[in-house]
Amino acid sequence: MAKRVGTTLGKYKLMERLGKGGMAEVYKAHHEKLDRYITIKILHTYLSDGEEFLARFEREARAVAAFRHPSIVQIHDFDHEDDDYYMAMEFINGGTLQSRMAELSRAGKYLPLEQVKRTLYQVASALDYAHKQGILHRDIKPSNILMNTENDAFITDFGIARMMSEMQFTATGSLIGTPTYMSPEQGKGMELDNASDIYSLGIVLFEMLTGKVPFASDTPLAIIQKHVTEPLPRPSTLRPNIPFSLEKVIFKAVEKEPQERYQTALELYTAFENALAPEIIAQLNGSDMPKSVDISSLPTMIEEKVDEISELPTEMMGEETIAQLLDDKPASSVDDEPASAMETVVSARDAMPVSPEPEPMPEKKIESAPKSEPPKKKPATLAIAGIVALIAIVIALIAFSGGFASCSTPESCSELSNQQIEQGDMEGALEALDKALRLVPHEEQQGYFWLWCDRGGLLETLGRPDEANDSFQNCAAWEHGE
Repeated sequence: MAKRVGTTLGKYKLMERLGKGGMAEVYKAHHEKLDRYITIKILHTYLSDGEEFLARFEREARAVAAFRHPSIVQIHDFDHEDDDYYMAMEFINGGTLQSRMAELSRAGKYLPLEQVKRTLYQVASALDYAHKQGILHRDIKPSNILMNTENDAFITDFGIARMMSEMQFTATGSLIGTPTYMSPEQGKGMELDNASDIYSLGIVLFEMLTGKVPFASDTPLAIIQKHVTEPLPRPSTLRPNIPFSLEKVIFKAVEKEPQERYQTALELYTAFENALAPEIIAQLNGSDMPKSVDISSLPTMIEEKVDEISELPTEMMGEETIAQLLDDKPASSVDDEPASAMETVVSARDAMPVSPEPEPMPEKKIESAPKSEPPKKKPATLAIAGIVALIAIVIALIAFSGGFASCSTPESCSELSNQQIEQGDMEGALEALDKALRLVPHEEQQGYFWLWCDRGGLLETLGRPDEANDSFQNCAAWEHGE
């Protein structure tokens, strides 16, 4: 919490709180003996209670600390003091790629093409290095790409998604990645290889060029279903001057089948560089976002404050949700994308220019029939209609009061929340957790602190970081009996 600022943790003095997420609090700290600034990630205390998780944390941290690559954030140290487990990392002073794109989007501008090229090369080079060491990232996204003031890119949080994906929360299932950038095979819970990171990098490239992500929806499950089943929208529907030669590069990077993608990240970069003919560079450089496009209405996942590091947790999915995805069938129809962004889509494999629509056939003249009086309803019909209306009112009242499924104890409400998450009903899951918290007797709050932590993770998934932060603070307060 903010009260840690000014305190000392091990060899490090905490100077400024940078952010907070489902796994850790993030601070800028100072190593006084070396006179060096570093970034500290302090695990939430409810995570440090599990010996298995801590062993995995140390194993992954040790593996990533051995990395020596100019575009991978260096881990300097990992240790614990009393119940505080933390990781000390290289301090990068320019925010994230996500915050950089958010700032430009607010000004109606795209990421400069030279910056896109530079960032893609540095991230691709870092990924290939890690892949050769047998390590996947599993959560490549703009908020995990840090930037310095010289516009260099650095990947952070290697191994974090792997640690979190194997961990079980009391009411929220396992954490398996970030749906907006997740490969189809990761969404299905399948075994992953290097191609999964390459898919995510392809989605990041789409966003760097267009300022938007290709798929967005109200729930994580719906976004994953789109990655699994829907063709990628053409980038030129968002930025009309993107040529088809660049679109083909992105389409190949995000093929549904892993073996059909580029097999190394640098192969993706090379294809992108080869597609950048001088005339393409000239037409893309300096172009602004078209004013005819309502940027605020198009899909985007930019939620981060410019001056904060985002430590958003990987999204939460239970086993039943993953089982649904294995059938390759969406659980529900989702039609929440704006027509301007989604009206023209192509297969990633067989992408071709859209052919013109055929001219409409001439309409036949139909003579209007004489108007007739509507038939009068019989009393029996009216009675049936009344009964149906009454049933509808009862159903609505039940739904408003929490649905047919109810709970009467904190444990049963927590279980109900878990079931609703697996069904993709995040708002219903939140209501169940709120009821669970109301049912906790005041004298037993310390034993139920984890309900607030689960609520915080759920709120972050719903894109409500301020409320999530309050929940995490309440989690810590209840845990310490405050």
